[in-house]
Amino acid sequence: MSTNNYLVNGKRFGWGPGIVKINPDKANLLKKYAKGKCLDLGFGSGIYTKYLYDLGHEVTALDNQTSFVETAIKNYPDITFMVGKAEKLPFANNQYDTVVAFDILEHIDDKKTLTEIFRVTKRLIFSVPLQNQEILLRFGLSHAHYLDQTHLRTYTLQSAKELFPKKKYKRVFLKGSLPLSISGLLIDQLSNKIFLKKLLLKSILKPFLPEPPLFSTIFGVIDRKTKP
Repeated sequence: MSTNNYLVNGKRFGWGPGIVKINPDKANLLKKYAKGKCLDLGFGSGIYTKYLYDLGHEVTALDNQTSFVETAIKNYPDITFMVGKAEKLPFANNQYDTVVAFDILEHIDDKKTLTEIFRVTKRLIFSVPLQNQEILLRFGLSHAHYLDQTHLRTYTLQSAKELFPKKKYKRVFLKGSLPLSISGLLIDQLSNKIFLKKLLLKSILKPFLPEPPLFSTIFGVIDRKTKP
């Protein structure tokens, strides 16, 4: 994975500086589950770092992209931003109460990173991209995150659970999030997003298309049971 691809994909898929907007589901997850001193890992734009700061948390943020750090420092001068790698965190054991890792684990060695995360904290709040469901493939559709070439993997709920065995971790919250409409996705594809064509297809096709519960992302809140 080249740095150039990382920066290009950050712009293309809306997680880079100056592009991303607060997702209400992620915001609610932070508001409900973040506690104490926080570390925002792979912060990208820094927008969720600022959200945590505004909630009253002492927060530090780390990203491996120097340009992201430089931009965040300019935008949010009251917050500490650092360059570093998730696989080797420059922090002491149990230094944080909460680590936030939104859309990070799919880019890197997830198992190695999780070992580091739970060395420095007792609680992780995270999101990862969900694997394509069979019904999407049946209609020739796919999650947009499959186009992001910086992703090393996607996850199922089962594979996500296997990252956190119950002997060592408490799964406070772990489920599919950010629901999708398959009829909406298919209509978008067939209409090429042309407004009038989209309206016509919607009126004709939507009553006949299935609407199972589809999700694009897995959200999780995990507590460590044992010492690092």
